[in-house]
Amino acid sequence: MISKSATDKRNCVLNAHFTKNARAAWGHVIASVCGGKSGRVLLPGYIGYTAREGSGVHDPVVANGAEFDFYKIKGDLSVDMEDLARQLAKGFDIVLVIHYFGFCRNDLDALAQLCRDVGAVLVEDCAHAFYLDAPGSRIGDVGEFAFYSLHKYLALDTGGLLKVNSKDRSIMPIPAEIEADRDVLAQYALSDFSAISSRRRQNYEAYVQLLEGLQNHIEIMYVLEDADIPQSFAIRVKHGKREPLYFHLMSKGMTMIALYYRMIDQLRCEEHALAVEISSQILNLPVHQDTNLEDVYAICREIRAYFEGQGAK
Repeated sequence: MISKSATDKRNCVLNAHFTKNARAAWGHVIASVCGGKSGRVLLPGYIGYTAREGSGVHDPVVANGAEFDFYKIKGDLSVDMEDLARQLAKGFDIVLVIHYFGFCRNDLDALAQLCRDVGAVLVEDCAHAFYLDAPGSRIGDVGEFAFYSLHKYLALDTGGLLKVNSKDRSIMPIPAEIEADRDVLAQYALSDFSAISSRRRQNYEAYVQLLEGLQNHIEIMYVLEDADIPQSFAIRVKHGKREPLYFHLMSKGMTMIALYYRMIDQLRCEEHALAVEISSQILNLPVHQDTNLEDVYAICREIRAYFEGQGAK
């Protein structure tokens, strides 16, 4: 019988699940893939933590009793493919790739092939990457699983999403204690993703223009490409000036973050010296949709004033 309206709730939908946060989604992936046994997880060598929140990437690995190791990253936080290949030879169940600050500068197809060759599951950490159905982007679609942090992009205090891309993979039922609250679903449904993307890109482009000429003091980490949707405007502050610049801006009522200013203990070593160096220089300026061009102008004026004044000496 031909029905008068759609009734199949499984038809034309994502295989996705709303969770309390990205951390809960990531932990659920580990538990589902490893099936209750102690698995082996390969992580990128740039993972931070805070005393208040711990580490959203590392803590779920430890909580699931998984063994872990790290592959090296490059200066733009992309994957060191040669080191990844060397590490994969040791045997891992899961490989995590993180799209830091909403940017992907990795060859996702090559990453996926390396993982397939050794039977490892590729998981995309899209906590900073707001790319669900974004035109021209494959972020979040290549790994067998991808997870998102909705409260990093929408006006929410909590909220995550877990997406299953592989038809050959499944996850355990989502426990009630890690399901998203009802207000997360409502805000997600009402959000204008295109408008959010446009505002963030507009703010990012304004920073690039307004901070021109400060290359002796800062390095802009990413050139904005057509499909990019930035989580923040990431800069590396040179000559040990990150911390004083941070506090200068805070003193002017401009709340800043540094993702991540402190590495987990396992990465604070010579082998991952580049990660430690970046963590001592990183500063993330806001581009979120509540930020307008006037805000961006004000932040850039203060950055210029800082480097033109005593802070530049």
